[in-house]
Amino acid sequence: MNEKNIAEIDLSALKQNFTHLRGRVRAVSAETEPMCVVKADAYGHSVALCVPALYEAGARHFAVSSIEEAEQIYGILDAADRAAETVLILGYTPPESENVKALAREHITQAVYSLEYARALSDMLCSLRAGGVLDDSDIVRCHIKLDSGMNRLGFDTHEAAADETVREIRALASLPGLRIDGVFSHFACADEEDIAMTEAQFARYRRVVDACEAAGVHFDKKHICNSAGALRFPAMYQDFVRLGIVLYGLSPSPAAADPALIPVMRLKSRIAHIHTVHAGDCISYGAEFRASGEMRVATIPIGYADGFLRAYKNGGTVMVGGKAAKLLGRVCMDQCMVDVTDCDAKVGDYVYIFDASGGNIERLCRAAGTINYEALCLVSKRVPRVAL
Repeated sequence: MNEKNIAEIDLSALKQNFTHLRGRVRAVSAETEPMCVVKADAYGHSVALCVPALYEAGARHFAVSSIEEAEQIYGILDAADRAAETVLILGYTPPESENVKALAREHITQAVYSLEYARALSDMLCSLRAGGVLDDSDIVRCHIKLDSGMNRLGFDTHEAAADETVREIRALASLPGLRIDGVFSHFACADEEDIAMTEAQFARYRRVVDACEAAGVHFDKKHICNSAGALRFPAMYQDFVRLGIVLYGLSPSPAAADPALIPVMRLKSRIAHIHTVHAGDCISYGAEFRASGEMRVATIPIGYADGFLRAYKNGGTVMVGGKAAKLLGRVCMDQCMVDVTDCDAKVGDYVYIFDASGGNIERLCRAAGTINYEALCLVSKRVPRVAL
């Protein structure tokens, strides 16, 4: 390809990560299935590339953040029996007519996190049935979202609120047109060294789930483990574990790492220009960097419009001929400059922003005070994704 910037997507690595993680989970719990989190365009890797590869590797359950993403997944898969698979929308879907029709007709599973929201979905579904838009047999499949401590979305699981939550979920279960297929929650600190918060969340979650089932509300599918939970808390496995960042070969944190994972994205650019900078010369906007001596400087045609953050200047590097070359001065919209004094580099050479080891993305994230999730997701659409 002739593009100056390319995100290479190693689909064999993706499939190997999936197979490894599924094996790791099933060694503990043979009935637990992986759910592949492919929201945000598969964390910036391209759902068009990743979802077919995951399906080929045996994945049958996916999680997304919106109805548009859910419909995209089904458009890619074109599955013969959508009802046998799961595409779960983790977030909010406005309960409007076209959305509810799509949820019902395309067998998309919606997270439901309050009785008020459930009633809005049910009312719209009943209206569509009454108007002949949907058949009486059409339903909206739901997974109940419990808030066990993230304080983002979900039914309250505090001990003082648990009885009211159970009453609301029982009321939800009787609403026309909704079918409760599952229940889930989300860990806030599963990637932290201290496990107290994770244990407390799991206890809250299980207390409400057990109380609901004792009250006659059955959940076919239960899940709470995210990537970090899947790696660190096998005792908390349920019917699903939701695999996100680990699918793409990176670890949620040093406390939740698996050395067998292979980074899936390799982001590369090319050297556009090399020149000599002399002592006292400044580099880039604001003249923040001043050379203390003669340096050989390369200009790389990647910048913040490509998702290469300005904050990476604070100690970030790119890989030039296998060596880490330090960024010099501020990152521009479309370009950045690096020190290649000690590198065997020439114009036209490829340089790696995210390399196959995963080491440079972590250096960049430390420099910017961010996380690998964000670094991946921010790689812009003007960088083509190319399957290896």
